[in-house]
Amino acid sequence: MPPAQPRAQPPIRWPKPDRDALGWGVVWVVGVIIALAIPAFIVSPGEKSAPVGSVLLALGITVVGAAVMLLAAAGLWRRYRDPLVFVMGGVPAIACVAGGIMLAASKVFTG
Repeated sequence: MPPAQPRAQPPIRWPKPDRDALGWGVVWVVGVIIALAIPAFIVSPGEKSAPVGSVLLALGITVVGAAVMLLAAAGLWRRYRDPLVFVMGGVPAIACVAGGIMLAASKVFTG
């Protein structure tokens, strides 16, 4: 049997996330749940109007969830020093806060 021919292309070695990256990813997902799911139980997105106290509580929880998302994005950025990681983690957090402000304004100022 002739010796094996060398490969024309080296084998692909896919990156494997380490424990820290997975941990920060879980923290980010927990932030998403805090920012989106918990406020939806306090004030339903389908309601036309709601009491101001409930709306402000829901908005506050959304801001806390977004802060957790930003914390996770900052942790990943410190680990990898890649600005794309911070952008991909931070932009959804800012979008959650902006959406929460819009929903809060629509529920408080109507009705």
